[in-house]
Amino acid sequence: MAHIAWVGYLTRSSSGHRERQGVGWIRIVAVALSVPYFLGVILYALHPGWMAFLSLPLPNWFRLIMLFVAALGTSMAVWGLRVLGKNWAPSLSGVRSDTLLVTTGPYSIVRNPIYLGLLTLILSLALVASNWLLVLPGFILCSMLYAQVRGEEATLIDHFGDAYLDYMKRTPRLIPKLRRTHAPPSKD
Repeated sequence: MAHIAWVGYLTRSSSGHRERQGVGWIRIVAVALSVPYFLGVILYALHPGWMAFLSLPLPNWFRLIMLFVAALGTSMAVWGLRVLGKNWAPSLSGVRSDTLLVTTGPYSIVRNPIYLGLLTLILSLALVASNWLLVLPGFILCSMLYAQVRGEEATLIDHFGDAYLDYMKRTPRLIPKLRRTHAPPSKD
């Protein structure tokens, strides 16, 4: 999180940004939900017995797998941030006029690898804790983050135009394609 804040500080500028038409209620609620969610994760890590009455009966092997999935989600988000570099800007600040469309690295797999990583991290940590206090807000937070993806993509279409529309045609939003489809062989 400190990395995100630092990159946000480095990319801020009073000129060169295309400002969005308002913050939007989705971002406000998502931020408001994320604070108690991550405080719940910390509370669970420090004192899991305090939240035992809201436990879900998930097997330990499944919770261990979800811990591995959380690490994969974190890796995807960090990879996405590193590949974007100076092209990343906090969604509240809009798109800088000098931003380039990045389609390499994780952006060749999905259009929103940072969101994919965050969504994976949130849901998998909730399942590791196997507690309703984290699972329910986790699902709500993820649905709100997903709604935010659509708004940000509209901003990127405004900024990049046809280049982003072409990128959308060949790259999935969040779920990577498991298999590439090939054109059928010609009958020449």
